[in-house]
This record gives sequence, C-alpha cells and structure tokens, in this order.
Amino acid sequence: MQTPAPLTAVLAQIGTRFPALTDDPVMAESLTENVVSMISDAHARYAAGAETSVVSDAYLDPTHLATGALHAEHAQHPAGAMLAAEVLFDAYLPVFVDEVGASTTEELLRATRALHAGIWSRFPAGAIAYTEALRQRVTTANLDSRTRIARDLHDRVAHGVLAGLQRLDLVLLTDPPADARTEQLEAAGRLLRSALADVQDLAVALHARVGEDLLDDAVRRHVADLFPGDDLLTVTTTGSPARLPNWKAEEALTIVLEALTNRRKHAPGSRCTVSFTWSTHDVVIAVADDGPGFDRGDRADGRLGQHTMRERAAVIGAVLDVSSAPGAGTAVRLTVPKGSM
Repeated sequence: MQTPAPLTAVLAQIGTRFPALTDDPVMAESLTENVVSMISDAHARYAAGAETSVVSDAYLDPTHLATGALHAEHAQHPAGAMLAAEVLFDAYLPVFVDEVGASTTEELLRATRALHAGIWSRFPAGAIAYTEALRQRVTTANLDSRTRIARDLHDRVAHGVLAGLQRLDLVLLTDPPADARTEQLEAAGRLLRSALADVQDLAVALHARVGEDLLDDAVRRHVADLFPGDDLLTVTTTGSPARLPNWKAEEALTIVLEALTNRRKHAPGSRCTVSFTWSTHDVVIAVADDGPGFDRGDRADGRLGQHTMRERAAVIGAVLDVSSAPGAGTAVRLTVPKGSM
C-alpha cells in the first residue's frame, strides 16, 4: 500500500524532528503503520458522525499495547511519540479537513475531534505497555542482582569463612608445633579477613549512591572505597560533565561498579581505566582492562553479570556493549543519553 503524498510529507517532518522514530527500520515501519491507521480511524470516526474525542474505552487495545512494547524494546520513551503526535495533528489537520470536505463550524469541530481521537487512542495503551515492559526489566535486573549476591555469599564469603574455621579447628584438634601453629593461624586470619573484605564490598555496592555528586565524581568516590590503594585503576573525564537525572545516574553507577567488580574477580592485577566522555547528547563510560579476557560463550557467570547490566541499561535508555577475547582484555562501554526521557 502506497502512502499518500500529504502523509509522506508529514512523516518526513516527524522524522526530521524525531530521528529516533525513523532511523531504525523497525521503528520507521511501525510509525508509518500507526500513522496510516490513525488517519484511517479518524476518517471512520468522522464518517460515523462521532461527536466525542474520548477514547478511554479502548485503552487496552492489543495492537496499541504491542506498539508500546516495541517502543520499550527500542528504549523509546512514550513522550517522544506524543511530541511526534502533536506534529502529526498540527500538520495534518488542514489536510484532513480538506479530505472530509468539512466547511461548517459543526463539521470543522467534528473533523478536529475525529483526528484527535484517531491519534490519541494509541497512547494510553502504549504508555501502559511501555511502563509494564520497564517494570519487568527492573524486576528482572533486581532478581539477577539477588542471584549474584547469593552466589557471592555462598561461593566467596561462606567458602572463605569455612576454610578459615577449618584452619582454626586443625590447630585446636592437632596441637601442632609452634611454627606450624603460627602458619595455620596466619592462614586462617588471611582467609577470614578476605571473607570480611568481600562482605564489606557487597555492603558498599548495595549502598552505592550518586547523591549530590556528578556521576564521574561518584564513581571516583566509590572506587576509593571499594579499591583502596589500587594504583592500576584510574578514572578519567573528557568534555564537560553534566548532572544526569538521578534515576539514570544511580543505575549507571551500579553498572559501572559491577564492571569493576568483575574486573577484580576475573582480571586481578590488570591495568584498568574508567573513562567518561561527555558530549551534548550523551555520556559514554568505558571500563577497559588489559587482563586475560575471556571467551564470551564459555563463562556462565559472565553472561549472568552482563544480562543484569543490560537490563539496567535498558531501563535508563542506555546501550551496553561488552567486548572480550582470550588474551585481549575486556572492555565494557555504556552510552547513556543525557535527557530525562
């Protein structure tokens, strides 16, 4: 089906003002289908003599819910579509009035209501679907975080405590010579201190907050707390830092700290740089180390960590890229849009 010329012109105008809705082929196809459907619905409403523009009775239309889910999948906030709808209504109203042949005041009012209803009917369902998709992502990210914490408590903390206690039991039960006794007690102390450090790290990570700081300053503060004395870890900033919406900054901080924790687990002793590159529209945060790297298809716990980070990134409309290969180090790149949407 060929799109009418007046509608094509309006779609081009929307694409110029809101490129996120047209740059992606899937989003562009969805936009065209929805706009054509809106105009068709407006014509049907006008022809039926509808005297109202209230459309709340159709707020759970399955087709409109699917559109909202698609926008969430592509990290497109409903506000962007609503702004595009304003452009559509403003630009197409004269065309629509001419198409339906409205001339009297009553007909002009009916045409305006019909076009408004045809456009607006999509948004309640779309917003509901978008909110539900984000809620599911937050839930998934939180569940994955709980799984990771439980795994760390079991595999690292509990294992370290158990190993330390076994050394102490060995000393108490066997009464070894003084040298061996000292060696066993020192080993027990190292294991228990390591377990305590793991608990402290988990506590700091769980209470990580950006607060009143800029994001890069918050990362520096938490790096000093989590990795004291690590001269191989540096944080750099390029461009002019800006204050992100708090909900975005907090999620971004959590993702960065997760990447740094993974570096300590899997690439201890590696040189690592956290770089912030600020531009007009976004900030790119790169966490890169020169450690051993890994085959992304072989590390199950790496996949879980990446899945959690990707879910958190999706919630704030960010894009997460992870690259690694054996012997080539690991790089995590997070691109966060600066706007509130």
